[in-house]
Amino acid sequence: MDFDEYPPELVRAVGLVVMSAAWAEDKAGELVQFSHQRSTGTWGPARGWAASGRQLVEAFEKVVGPVLAKRLQHFLDYRNEVVHGVFIRGEFVPLWDGEVNPEWVSMKRQMGKDDPASIASVPWTVDSLLELARDLSTLELEIDNEISYAMGLRTRPSEE
Repeated sequence: MDFDEYPPELVRAVGLVVMSAAWAEDKAGELVQFSHQRSTGTWGPARGWAASGRQLVEAFEKVVGPVLAKRLQHFLDYRNEVVHGVFIRGEFVPLWDGEVNPEWVSMKRQMGKDDPASIASVPWTVDSLLELARDLSTLELEIDNEISYAMGLRTRPSEE
């Protein structure tokens, strides 16, 4: 890889996705751990609090329910495409009739227990990466609010 092949605005957008996802995951783990400590009265680690991906989302869902957990999983799936994907210029991607080349494409190897090996590709623009970073930051703030509600520091708006 040649560092100069990627424009600074793409590198910045990818970095913001990575950092925003890390904060959202951290807050989700914090809420899982706090809820465990509050419910058990112990300081031991909650199952899944330090994990990432599906294990964290499953533990998180037990605390906040399916709506917020599904949003976290959705955004983390895209984060994985960004973090683990190799970015290539969209002009190198074969198209079907009538399709327009995306600005960038992330390509990631995939292999599941029940699925054959394959390549996943996701089209991106710098703006779509920035939008994902903003969505992750918004989710992180929502999770932070859930922490405040759980700690009794704030009252949930529907309870006022």
